[in-house]
Amino acid sequence: METAHFEATKSDRPVIAVTGPDKGGNIAWLCTALGVHLAGGKAIRVRPGSQPDNTSFQGLIIGGGSDIHPSNRKAVPLPDAKRSLWTRIKEAILFPMEALTTWTKGKHDKARDDMETRLIKYALKHKKPILGICRGHQLLNAVLGGTIFTNTLPLIGDRPRIRSPFPRKKVIYAKEGTLLEDIIGDEPIKVNAIHSQAVARTGKNLEIAAKEKSDIIQAVEASDNKQVLGVQWHPEYLFYMPEQRNLFKWLTGAAKHANE
Repeated sequence: METAHFEATKSDRPVIAVTGPDKGGNIAWLCTALGVHLAGGKAIRVRPGSQPDNTSFQGLIIGGGSDIHPSNRKAVPLPDAKRSLWTRIKEAILFPMEALTTWTKGKHDKARDDMETRLIKYALKHKKPILGICRGHQLLNAVLGGTIFTNTLPLIGDRPRIRSPFPRKKVIYAKEGTLLEDIIGDEPIKVNAIHSQAVARTGKNLEIAAKEKSDIIQAVEASDNKQVLGVQWHPEYLFYMPEQRNLFKWLTGAAKHANE
């Protein structure tokens, strides 16, 4: 696990660039790097203040974090969220992380947006495999011209919003034969939820791979190749689940053969 710049490696482990913020994000980085390492790759941390001198990576992970800056995405208008007091009480009891996240919500990180946008465009141009995680899934979609819901509460309705690093919800495939199904299997996926925004309309050459009960898009993938995947959840925190580790195995495997 290295930081600051990409460099060639003599090992068989493909170099996977993992993006993140200049401040914070250490737990996400360590968990993601572990997932990459267990999958046979070599994770390199990339942040706005420590960008590489070159782009000699074989695969790219756009990580989670703060909301995307308004200038870097197109939002869909949403109605006000009508939620009862009882729903909010249940939510606070069942998912205390929801209240904690509201109190500690960080600012936008435009420098990171700009860095990740450049890396996404480079990876797409040079056919490097991409895995977008939560915010990364949303930014990938935005770069390709898609739109975003800036708040999922109006979509959920008068039900508690699940926010937990543990697998507390299930999502289902939008159709058969998706890349995601090939990677994880054909059963409903158990996932976590640490987000408050979501993909609305998919971008160019992206299609919906999975949704949840409220129709929130949980995964998108490229319709014209097998190199691009975005997931709304955080598989790095679910490294103890074999099907979630398969996402990193897919990425490192695709990265290893990207330039063959």
